[in-house]
Amino acid sequence: MRRAISVRLLILLLVALLPGGFAQAASFTGNFHGISAAAGMTLNLQEVDGRVVGRLSAADGRKYALNGERSTVASKGAQGELRLGSSAQAVAFFRIEERPLGIQFLFMPVKADGKADMAAARDYSFLAQGVAIAAKSHFIAAPPAGEAVDILRFIDEYRQWDPRDVARIYSGLSNRDHGLIQLYDHASADVLWRVCSTNPPNDVAPQAMLDEMLDRQHTSCADLMPLVLAAQAGGLFPEFLRRARFQFEIIRETALCNRGQTATSKCADVSALGAPLIVHWRDAASIMRELSGTSEAREEGTQPETVDAGAMKPYTAPEQAAAEAPAPAAEPVPAPNLRASIADVPVEMRSAKIISREARKVAVWRRLGYPLPLRDPRV
Repeated sequence: MRRAISVRLLILLLVALLPGGFAQAASFTGNFHGISAAAGMTLNLQEVDGRVVGRLSAADGRKYALNGERSTVASKGAQGELRLGSSAQAVAFFRIEERPLGIQFLFMPVKADGKADMAAARDYSFLAQGVAIAAKSHFIAAPPAGEAVDILRFIDEYRQWDPRDVARIYSGLSNRDHGLIQLYDHASADVLWRVCSTNPPNDVAPQAMLDEMLDRQHTSCADLMPLVLAAQAGGLFPEFLRRARFQFEIIRETALCNRGQTATSKCADVSALGAPLIVHWRDAASIMRELSGTSEAREEGTQPETVDAGAMKPYTAPEQAAAEAPAPAAEPVPAPNLRASIADVPVEMRSAKIISREARKVAVWRRLGYPLPLRDPRV
């Protein structure tokens, strides 16, 4: 017994003598991108003298200013408040803790009495910038081979599947579903790089499927994957994932319209919203070059000189973390949506579609009953 106690004391003494020691917690300063349920979300943090400030960008476009401090208990984690946009009142509380590859983020909405609503709290995982696609342990089980998977389920879950499962299940979707996804550049590029990471052709990604996916891309998996790695090393890759997520929501609504499960008026709005994105389709290689900041991003034909207001703009540098967000009070809002919806589209984007020539044209096509998808969005 006495010897066991001596060993424990010796270990504690060695830890105390190590340079920096284990007692000194690492700084939270850095950029992080969400995984699993937090896919499409980004987190920018700065820590100075125990104060932790930053910005949480949700997948639906909402931006939360973060202001908190290190916990007093053994310096583990940090906690504080979140404010939405220019709101002067906290809409949620947060707690963050360090993880080997990033951080764990607990989002707790504020109730009317000012206390945290733990029943509505959500836990999100973030990887530090520069960490590649989530390790195998982060993936969830995909539907087994032989089980039919609807495109709506594919949209909801593919980000959380192993790339081999993404390739296998994508290959089982109908040609119509393939065509609908290929209409949108970020959505199709998101699926393509996951499929390419399986080193096709193989048993889950046959040559025929690969040829179809690369038909309009004018590249190969061997050429695309280095561009993806370069893009992931930059600070804009989470924005690419957010845009892909948004485009997949338009794909979801279009699929429901094709099945007659949505009102005609909403279907016209969905088509109008997606029209500028379809018209200004770009190949995956060009998108990745722009994400990585290379000069080749502006190749001829990959980015038009004039872009409609409804089309996605070129990538810009991420915003700096902000410590304060003063402004008039606003009503409390729920936690960030796990999936963006058409209702979350900013008002300025909705109005932009009215003045978009392509948007009006596609809306008319929808009302007249012409089917989507089109074969090639650039034709």
